[in-house]
Amino acid sequence: MPVRILVTNDDGPFSPGLRLLYRAVKPLADEVLVIVPETPKSASGLGLTLHKPLRVNEIIIDDMRVLIINGTPSDVVYATLSLYGGSLDLVASGVNLGDNTSVQVALASGTIGAALQAALAGVPAVAFSYAGTDPADMEREDVVDMVVSFSRKVSGWVLRNGMPPGVDVISVNFPREPTKEAEVVPLAMRRFTNLLVKREDPRGVPYYWLYGQPVDPEPGTDVYALLVEGKITITPLSLRGLTAPLEELRGLIDELKEDRE
Repeated sequence: MPVRILVTNDDGPFSPGLRLLYRAVKPLADEVLVIVPETPKSASGLGLTLHKPLRVNEIIIDDMRVLIINGTPSDVVYATLSLYGGSLDLVASGVNLGDNTSVQVALASGTIGAALQAALAGVPAVAFSYAGTDPADMEREDVVDMVVSFSRKVSGWVLRNGMPPGVDVISVNFPREPTKEAEVVPLAMRRFTNLLVKREDPRGVPYYWLYGQPVDPEPGTDVYALLVEGKITITPLSLRGLTAPLEELRGLIDELKEDRE
């Protein structure tokens, strides 16, 4: 059967990471679809567009035919499945500019959000992110070599083997400085402390700016391995893991029973 891969992101069509991921997976498939939001949609999480119509347009960037959608990365997944008859072998999301480490960031990330939506639709998915913040860094030859070669290896492995039991999405984060060292690590709980700053515009009207201050990395987590040890991190994610042990709420159920009696 022909192999079809969707490449998407949350940084829009002109992100250097999109070109790198396309280059990485192109040799692995008979057809690579590149479909992305028309504008950056960072921190859009699992958000879907339900309040307006979605429109699809086509542009050409270098050797890539790119479809752009006026929606979120999650919209892209469902639009692709609908437009192409539900046939996808892999969703490769990224390469995001900025790391997507910790539970806090993973739940907000549009890059990981697209991969999670793919998993909900039964499609294997890998999310790729790069810890640098300057787009020019992603055009350095040594960074390009690291990102392209490792993304190709991970994507090829998933195509050959499928997702491991209990794993719905694989999240890969590349350090700012190239390395060949990689480690499978769990998510940290937090990456930032969120703060809200109050300011005034030129007319004296107050407005608020939300931003994050990095917290100290916890050893043994993806944040520590990526930012302190400088390793490529591989983190298996499970949607089923969102449900905690049910017996933890047994006391609440007992109280509710008493209220009914």
